[in-house]
Amino acid sequence: MMMINENLKVMKEESTANSLNPLTAIEIAVDTSYVASQNGNNISQGIYMMDNQEANGSSGEGTLELHTCCNVGSLIGFKCVPINALGTTGDTVEITGFTISQGSVFSAAGQPVKQSNGSYWIGQALNTGTQTYQIQIKVTVGILHPVSYFVNWDPFITAQ
Repeated sequence: MMMINENLKVMKEESTANSLNPLTAIEIAVDTSYVASQNGNNISQGIYMMDNQEANGSSGEGTLELHTCCNVGSLIGFKCVPINALGTTGDTVEITGFTISQGSVFSAAGQPVKQSNGSYWIGQALNTGTQTYQIQIKVTVGILHPVSYFVNWDPFITAQ
């Protein structure tokens, strides 16, 4: 279906039937200046994970060790955003992938999938249980001579 926007340009309208609206949201805020100061190595702080499932039993918010608790069948949105205490602009953070370390909450059919914006992925909890998964991100700092760092860590998810 086509529509005309406020600038009188014809735009393709996205079908609401195809829109995914995850009920479980995981936000990952990355202190890009800290990651750069560590050259992307041994990152044990500066990455803050949080979700909207604390009432459902989630724990570890504000750390790398978020343990998300959600319902079986839930769509789970993963969003990554840069933060920088120095106030510089141009830094970006992008999720580059997921690896399952242990468990089968996602299974192959629910494995997170990259959306059009690389900083947003959607997965689905298809099985009851607890799973350790590894998330990988790319942190790019600087504008004139950007430098990229790749960081990964192992949070948890429980579907009940």
